[in-house]
Amino acid sequence: MVASRNVLVVTLGLALGVGCSNQPPASDPSTATGATPPPTQPAPVAPPPATEPTPPASQPATDAQAGTQNGTTTSTTPSAPPEAPLTDEQIVAVLDAANKKEIDEAQLAQTKAKHKDVKAYARVITQHHNEAKAKQAKLVKKLGITAADSDKSKQLTTETQQAVDQLKALQGPDFDQQFVSTMIQDHQKTLDLLDKRLLQDAKNAELKTLIEKDLRPTIEKHLKDAEALAQKLVPA
Repeated sequence: MVASRNVLVVTLGLALGVGCSNQPPASDPSTATGATPPPTQPAPVAPPPATEPTPPASQPATDAQAGTQNGTTTSTTPSAPPEAPLTDEQIVAVLDAANKKEIDEAQLAQTKAKHKDVKAYARVITQHHNEAKAKQAKLVKKLGITAADSDKSKQLTTETQQAVDQLKALQGPDFDQQFVSTMIQDHQKTLDLLDKRLLQDAKNAELKTLIEKDLRPTIEKHLKDAEALAQKLVPA
């Protein structure tokens, strides 16, 4: 009886021991329900992307640079100074040279031209410019003016020789057309010279009247006649 009681006690003891060993271990206080979790570390912030340095403000392009950028070249050459006014003596020399140019070219046309109207026009030019030359010589003698060369009168003398040499090398219709074309150019240039230089620069009232009332209307008519003659020479 005593032995059975001892066996029962041992059995109960073993059972209690096994039961205690099967219990789960006590949980960590830090993970227990209701416990405050430790503060979290903030996530690392990525550095901002590197930016290109801001270039300095560009300086405004100069006129020359702008011209080059646009495909054009801006000239920096200073303009030529205005021509000095002509004296009355120089004006007389210019008129002499202009008359001689027309006379020399027209006299050549009287011998070389083939078209009858070109020959007739050349005769009129020769006559009118000889008359203008005589009137001018009479006035110059009265005023006591002595002609004095200038760059303009020398230029006209050079142009006269060049035009005559060019005409001498031509024949037939080629001569006629070139002569009439030369007359148109000559009279256009002479009108421009009278209006922009001689009438502006002339000091003597009588000399200015001769240019404005006598020479200019004649030159203007010669130009119109030459332009009309050029139409007749156009091939049909």
